[in-house]
Amino acid sequence: MASRKDSVPMTTAPAMRDCPKCGHANSTAGMKTLQIEMRPVLTAEVFAFPDALAEVSCLKCNACGHWICLDYRIELDDNPELDINPE
Repeated sequence: MASRKDSVPMTTAPAMRDCPKCGHANSTAGMKTLQIEMRPVLTAEVFAFPDALAEVSCLKCNACGHWICLDYRIELDDNPELDINPE
């Protein structure tokens, strides 16, 4: 079984972030960090993929309501039968 790789820490968000949709400058003090379970839809082309947990830092623009992704990290579940990154 392949050993699990070390986790990459999330980056530190700058104090302000411009909205890519409307250009409004937003304070990142209201940033939220969410954990999302990812289960891909399997197709003929994508026949196997481990479940994953994503940690996402996001911010809602105060002007237009657009959600801005500041950073994310995805950790795949350990699965001894499927190793997409063998070392």
